[in-house]
Amino acid sequence: MDSTRRYHEKEAFVSGHSGTTPLEILLICLVVPVGVRLYHRLRRRSPRRRAADVPLEYVAVVLPALLVQTSMVGPAVLVAAMYSLPTMVGANEDTSSCQVLMDPRRPAFLTVHRSSVYILTTIAILAVDFPIFPRRYCKTEESGYGLMDIGASSFVIIAGWTSALNARGADGAPQAVGSLAFKATKKCLPLFIIGLVRLATNKGLEYQEHVSEYGVHWNFFFTLSFVEGFMVLWKGFKKHAPTRGLPIDLVVGTLIMASYQRFLTFGGGQDFVENGARSCSGDTYEGHMPRWMCDAFAANREGILGCVGYLSLRMISEDMSRYCLINGTKKGTTGRGLLLASVVTWTLHFVLTRGLGIPSSRRSTNASFVSWSLAHNVTLLLLFYKEMRGNDLPPIQDAVNQFGLAVFLASNILTGLVNLTVDTLHSSNFQAFCVLSLYLALVCGIALGLDVFGRGDRSSDRRIKIAD
Repeated sequence: MDSTRRYHEKEAFVSGHSGTTPLEILLICLVVPVGVRLYHRLRRRSPRRRAADVPLEYVAVVLPALLVQTSMVGPAVLVAAMYSLPTMVGANEDTSSCQVLMDPRRPAFLTVHRSSVYILTTIAILAVDFPIFPRRYCKTEESGYGLMDIGASSFVIIAGWTSALNARGADGAPQAVGSLAFKATKKCLPLFIIGLVRLATNKGLEYQEHVSEYGVHWNFFFTLSFVEGFMVLWKGFKKHAPTRGLPIDLVVGTLIMASYQRFLTFGGGQDFVENGARSCSGDTYEGHMPRWMCDAFAANREGILGCVGYLSLRMISEDMSRYCLINGTKKGTTGRGLLLASVVTWTLHFVLTRGLGIPSSRRSTNASFVSWSLAHNVTLLLLFYKEMRGNDLPPIQDAVNQFGLAVFLASNILTGLVNLTVDTLHSSNFQAFCVLSLYLALVCGIALGLDVFGRGDRSSDRRIKIAD
């Protein structure tokens, strides 16, 4: 088959989709907390042989995550089946004696949630190229809910949660502007370079692109670079202002999001994102900026404007971590705080979508998308919190969490190699499942290998007790 024709076929295969429902996406992701529960219950009933932990976790947690993202089994059926098993095997077990303390900057439930995002995303980025991956799970073209829509926002949310935990008690003295600029550059430059490498690789290999995802040249690493660099500057600015004890990130993040949504709704922003031209030709160019800059903005409007939504999401997540996780740990209200946050964010999402008629748009990263992303992730974090109290970290998820960026880059490289060597569009379900299973095993093996050579023996105090 001609390479140009195949390129356009693959591009069309991942474009033009309208998504599914928030409930189905939540059910897909519920496979991981239910699988972790199954892993812990089965592990307690079996002899304490560490060598068996990895295959047990792969079967209980990782493989079901693959099954629900393919047409092999429905998420609701698998979640129900998996939930019944740990209930039966673990009904008479007492876990209260297992609880130990750990560095509060690395709570086990957040570690497992973060690794679950990596695992689910790693599966999706290759599975989407096969017909076995239901098209309703693809990225949505204009509005709606796609499984692949939630990955990028989940990374930003978790970055906000972990950043707040790592920064506790480390306010320090205000820094000079030059020092802050250097720190911001140091923080964002590696991500920017990775973004350039990805751009060059995609263009050089003519890898199929979903242009409406971030634009013609933009990608998520550029977005992360902007958000992380801006947050360094913002935190430096806060040290000069009397904001101690105030939810300043929540307030400013909400104001940014409200202003951005006003622009999208009343300023023609949403229509521009969805229907605008990819260049500033003819009457669309008014001379307010250099032509090349106008063309670059038009070509990459989703990625550039989306930075505003992701920045708002990042700031709100930081304050959410402070009040639900940090203060919750001190007061013993973590579970109640997460439950309240889940109820509030789902209610807010309902008001925005049903009350105000603002459909969730991953493409513009609007207020409805931000509220859905928060609600989805907080709900999952609450479930992981309930399961991980007193339980140790499963080895694969522990390794994926420790080396998440390296694992994600490796999975991207493997995805490219598979697409260069396999006719993914015309693969049978059996062939696709075999390729995906091998790919997933390799990714997990890379994570475990990095864990062995990068950290040596794992310490035994990798858990945290958070009273409720």
